[in-house]
Amino acid sequence: MIASGRAAVLLLFAAVTSSVAGCASNAGWTYRPNPPQLTAAQVPLTLAVERFKDRRGTENTTHLWVCIIPLIPYCTAAYERPDTANRFLTVAAYNFRPDSDLANAAALEIRQDGIFHEVYVTDRSMDPGAQLILRGTIINTNWDGTGYSYLVGPYASIIWVLGAPIGTAYNTLKVRLELVRQSDGALLWSDDIDQSYSKTEGAYYNYSMDFGYPAMFRAGMKQAVASLEQYVASQPQSFWRSMEQPANGVK
Repeated sequence: MIASGRAAVLLLFAAVTSSVAGCASNAGWTYRPNPPQLTAAQVPLTLAVERFKDRRGTENTTHLWVCIIPLIPYCTAAYERPDTANRFLTVAAYNFRPDSDLANAAALEIRQDGIFHEVYVTDRSMDPGAQLILRGTIINTNWDGTGYSYLVGPYASIIWVLGAPIGTAYNTLKVRLELVRQSDGALLWSDDIDQSYSKTEGAYYNYSMDFGYPAMFRAGMKQAVASLEQYVASQPQSFWRSMEQPANGVK
């Protein structure tokens, strides 16, 4: 009876340590927009949101494997493109398509506030079916992580199970937004999203929270949409009416 109890405890301990020492299943971009705030500054124009341009760096480096070596206190990874990287602190990979995911999220945020008559995402450059174009440039989606091995190499999972941190993840997000007039490409408005995220993870807290990109973009878009609404309200209605006919009547 005692032996079977010990076996059960050992099996439970092995399962927990295996789960912590390994990586959780793949994570992915999931976006929940800010609560809608219908604006009084409405214009009868169509806005086409182009898929965002990707201007990020391309270097992904990881030394997380170093944590299996005894007498090493910590290990690190730095990814300029986390969507093409493998192995994070508690997640194996991140399913993220920045050019389309960010464009769709931006369109959703602007659409729900009713600033424009219609808002849609387009694959076309300077889409002739819209009077206004929103462009996005992705400058940075850096992911940096530090794993803690406590000098005990492959036995660090025992310390993690006792409640010590597994590691800390740090994300940054920088995106530039530009509103341009379709007819002549004139820049009307711009805004910069510059957000950061940091999370220390453990077996019993913040587990699998390696990524804060949706939350960062949501916070950035809240400010950006407010700025866009202010710009729209600052222009006379005659300014917007002058653009009512698109360059091409067919979307």
